[in-house]
Amino acid sequence: MRLSFLPLLFACTPENIDSGDESGASFCSTLDEVGTWEQSPIETVSASSGVLWARLITDQSDDPRDPFYVAYRAFALEPAETGGVQTTGSTSGDGIIEKTVGVGNWALKATWSRGSTTCLAEATLPVEAQMTTRACVLLTCPE
Repeated sequence: MRLSFLPLLFACTPENIDSGDESGASFCSTLDEVGTWEQSPIETVSASSGVLWARLITDQSDDPRDPFYVAYRAFALEPAETGGVQTTGSTSGDGIIEKTVGVGNWALKATWSRGSTTCLAEATLPVEAQMTTRACVLLTCPE
């Protein structure tokens, strides 16, 4: 009886499928990508929403994704044209912000205080209906 379940076990084992760059693993890995963004369709949100996915990187370290600078940093998102209620939160441990928001341009601001210096990342990013906007945003500290 045990042997009859063995083929079923192997049939359910997930394959290693190259799904492109859905996780954002290579997107925004160098300072050359700062200020860039790209859009791709997503059907899991309503027709009046989109997903904003932004990765913070820094010029303050040899590693642009240095968690010391980009992980768990406070951010605010606000509709750029109309103003209104801000969406706030913290970046992930990888410096990523991912939020479902309404259609329009969104102002992103992330900050981190290092002693008396405030490091800042700012960008205005477009969000279209049923699209994911992936953006690369620089967190830098004034000299």
